[in-house]
Amino acid sequence: MSVQKSISSLRLDGGILCLDFVNTIDNRKKGIPHDYVKGFKELLEWYGHTRALSPKIIHTLERLAKDYPQKAGVVFEKSIALRELLHRLFTASLDKKKPAAADSMLFNTYVGEAYANIEISWQAGAGALQFNAPALEQVYWWPIKSAVELFTSSQLAEVKECPACGWLFLDKSRNGSRKWCSMSTCGDVNKVTRNYQRTKRKKL
Repeated sequence: MSVQKSISSLRLDGGILCLDFVNTIDNRKKGIPHDYVKGFKELLEWYGHTRALSPKIIHTLERLAKDYPQKAGVVFEKSIALRELLHRLFTASLDKKKPAAADSMLFNTYVGEAYANIEISWQAGAGALQFNAPALEQVYWWPIKSAVELFTSSQLAEVKECPACGWLFLDKSRNGSRKWCSMSTCGDVNKVTRNYQRTKRKKL
């Protein structure tokens, strides 16, 4: 019996919001992978799961989506387009290549929109960049901000792709030797497969 996939059980192995967002596709190595985010409702559920947005903001966005369903649909499509764009940009980086000119231009368009709506919020005397406007577009502004911070930091060199499922993750291991998105899933499957092949060869 197959295990039912749900957002509540979705692992957050990316190590940073933008990579977890890209990883809302179950397995990019499959012909028809499972997509956890099928609509604006599921997108908000994902934010609840990651805790990247507060319940208060999520409730506000739920109300706005209900009042403006057509706009919510457009925002959702832009969010999914961004997810696939980020995947292309990060995989280009992994291959030590410049992104396609069209992808670079499109991402800069997203960045321009997001950062036109950012402001500094002060907490205990320290400033933090926030999107405080109650706008549906927040659902893709936050992954944009996360991606910009990653693309412009030394952490970009830590981004890896799981060879089994295609998920992206930050390799925080001490010697940079992490290979799998998770040892309990893809790593374990690989271990079982190798043991099976080894046993099979011995029997031949």
